Amino acid sequence: MATGANTRERAAPEPALRRQQLADAALTVLGTSGSRGLTHRAVDEAAGLPAGSTSNHFRTRAALLEAAAARHVELDLPPPAAVEAVAAATETLTREQMRELVLAGLERVLDPAARTQLAARYELVLEATRSPSLHAAMGRSRARFTDLIVLLLRGGGCARPEAHAAQLIALLDGLTVDRLQETTPPLERAGVAELLDRFFATC
Repeated sequence: MATGANTRERAAPEPALRRQQLADAALTVLGTSGSRGLTHRAVDEAAGLPAGSTSNHFRTRAALLEAAAARHVELDLPPPAAVEAVAAATETLTREQMRELVLAGLERVLDPAARTQLAARYELVLEATRSPSLHAAMGRSRARFTDLIVLLLRGGGCARPEAHAAQLIALLDGLTVDRLQETTPPLERAGVAELLDRFFATC
């Protein structure tokens, strides 16, 4: 029969899993309470863990923010292997296929169920303007996203995929910020599709 100590040992998560749990909770706090609400105690509560759990793994607020940023990248972007798969599959994309791929990705980001994650992203973006290490982490996220868009545009025959990728990302950023603010009626899917079609026509 297993002793109580052995049972507790088996039940305790690995440090990496605990850190992931705390990073997820940090994203929740950022997305619901903003950057000012991000404290070790708030993350403990969001994770449903005893007080002090977060500080045991992330001694400083900066370390906690960097962990949240790294976790955000994992959740928000496909892994490198998936990007390579896109590269192999996007050699002859039609404009319609390009539009549908972008729309699908945008709808995933703008899904009401993902609103907290989207809000957390912009909290991290603002924090990154004041932290070089966090800025570097967010820059790596941006670079992976840019690479994916370049592959997509190159697969559709775009003559200048790198330059047009920067433009398309700026367009998508505008759409996400507009949706997050909720100050104006959001563009319906047909309106976004029309906007993308006009963009791809200049590619």
